[in-house]
Amino acid sequence: EKDLTPNRTIESLYEELVREGVIVKYPKVHITDYIGDFSYLATTLRQMPCDPTSTDKNAEKIEPMPSLSDVRRLVTEHCILPLGSQAVHEKAPHIKSLMVTGPRGTGKKTLVHIVCTETGSIMFDLTPSNLMGKYPGKA
Repeated sequence: EKDLTPNRTIESLYEELVREGVIVKYPKVHITDYIGDFSYLATTLRQMPCDPTSTDKNAEKIEPMPSLSDVRRLVTEHCILPLGSQAVHEKAPHIKSLMVTGPRGTGKKTLVHIVCTETGSIMFDLTPSNLMGKYPGKA
């Protein structure tokens, strides 16, 4: 592969990405700002078999939707701790991606802002609508 930027410094590349809106500022949001309760009903449901007439202890269990507390714990364990601590990164399983889905207005962007804030990361807006026409070339 050819280096497409042989005569560019890291600083000039960074400045270009900021100017083009690829590197974006994000609001500082901490994990403690993500408020949500533990679901006691979900804990009870997880212990119940899908078929209430079944007596088999290994029967398939009901898996309810995660609570906000569950989401906060998972984001901390799988995103913040491995990125923020070298010791955790070395010992924890390597998770290379995380897909957050849900309807509009449910906090997906807030979770991204939390991870960026807690780990001191740079946020790149790589959405197709943001990149369209900025870097033409081979597809």
